[in-house]
Amino acid sequence: MISFDVLYFQHFYKDEVHPVLVELNKRRFYILRFIGILILGLVAAYLLNRVFHLFVLTILITGICFYGLFYAVTLMKRFRLDTKVYLTSVMMKYFKHTPEMIDLSFDVNQGINKEEYLESGFFSDDIANIIGSGLMKGKVGEISFSLAELNVSKLSKLENKLKTQFKGYFLHGKLPFKTTGAAIIWTRRDKQELHSAISKFTWLGAENKDVEEDNSSFKEYFVSYAPADTAIRSVLSDDIKQWMIKFYQKTGKSLYFSFVDQDVYIAVSVPEVLLSMPLLKKFSPEKSILTYLDIHLILFSILQDFDIHH
Repeated sequence: MISFDVLYFQHFYKDEVHPVLVELNKRRFYILRFIGILILGLVAAYLLNRVFHLFVLTILITGICFYGLFYAVTLMKRFRLDTKVYLTSVMMKYFKHTPEMIDLSFDVNQGINKEEYLESGFFSDDIANIIGSGLMKGKVGEISFSLAELNVSKLSKLENKLKTQFKGYFLHGKLPFKTTGAAIIWTRRDKQELHSAISKFTWLGAENKDVEEDNSSFKEYFVSYAPADTAIRSVLSDDIKQWMIKFYQKTGKSLYFSFVDQDVYIAVSVPEVLLSMPLLKKFSPEKSILTYLDIHLILFSILQDFDIHH
């Protein structure tokens, strides 16, 4: 498993994460004060016109305030982006201190492409739009990986509108050697929605492998498919399966795994926005950052487990 030292992370949070949060909060309150001043300016302009009938001055103040509001919207958009970039960058510092992680890099403007996403076999290929951001690259053991946050939409035939197919973190690992066999593991509760993807995999020769799975808890939460000649028991270790079960029980987030030839794919569905500081809503940085950490630890641990056992 990817090592996690609670005491070290507590010190890291205090020394590295907390100062970034303080600076972001200063920017947040600056934007809120700026918006408050602009609103007061609009109220003052209304009163000037209503009470003193100073129409020209009212128009001037109103114009300045509306220009200010346009600028405030720009500040808000920039703040949301910077929040994600700064908090992700500081978490990258933490992962760089993790012994199992090698040659890490991060590019906020890059993402996972459509071909990589479809090659995983997790979902049907009728996607309409894919947006990827925050590309992290590196190695876990001998496996090179690319990891990004994806927002994928498809066209709903019944409702004739775009519907989210997947939103979360998607990892593509590349082995330096070819493996034998293939397999896909889906979260069981999503089985009905993923009918098209499962049918496609079975059409290619895969079959349900639940009967071969010894771990009853794993069978309760996850469904496994593989060709007849792939021994599903040997794909992942019992230890990592227990980790996957605990992760699912703790977070309730859908988890996906697949491999074929030299490629490994792992994904976690995350509907909410992590590492983002909203302007008006209460922000719980500890919860958001710990959720982000849990997700990445399970992604990297599954990759490490596959590397060790193949």
